[in-house]
Amino acid sequence: MSRNQPDLDKPDENLRLQPDMPPPIRMLGIGSAAGDDRAGLLVAQALEDTFDPGEISVSTHDHPGARLVSLMRGAQLVVLVDAVRSGAVPGTLHRLEGQAVWAAVARYTCTHGFGLAEALRLAEKLGQIPRRLVLWGIETGTAAGGEVSSAVREALPELIKAVANEVNLALSALHRGAAPA
Repeated sequence: MSRNQPDLDKPDENLRLQPDMPPPIRMLGIGSAAGDDRAGLLVAQALEDTFDPGEISVSTHDHPGARLVSLMRGAQLVVLVDAVRSGAVPGTLHRLEGQAVWAAVARYTCTHGFGLAEALRLAEKLGQIPRRLVLWGIETGTAAGGEVSSAVREALPELIKAVANEVNLALSALHRGAAPA
């Protein structure tokens, strides 16, 4: 862990709502409009009207690149949802938090420009890493073009439910004035 990187495995004891401030919790669906890479976007679209926008911001981002830094700025908890490739069976769900996110993205670079790993490295250098960072990923299949593979399509409801539960636990902690669970 670098000296500037916060200890992401420790929950934030100070997660609080601040009037006239952006929501402390951000759920970012990231990906592209092609094939299984749409998974993060589809999850965010499914959840966009579920939460109070004063408490949580839910948004979609097609290849956010360096914009990810500004999207996370000031957040206390960021939940990223994205398609991943780890070699697991397509449709497999992955949840990483804290140092596990860093360990996973440290091994990868984006083949089509400035990706998640590069954005997180830049956010770290700029001191813009949220206090808590969670990555929900869904293992991609081989679907190309605009179609989502059947394995990913079948696993999406479970991913949507898991991400909603993640956010609801954080919101419950927020309302109690405690660290998010």
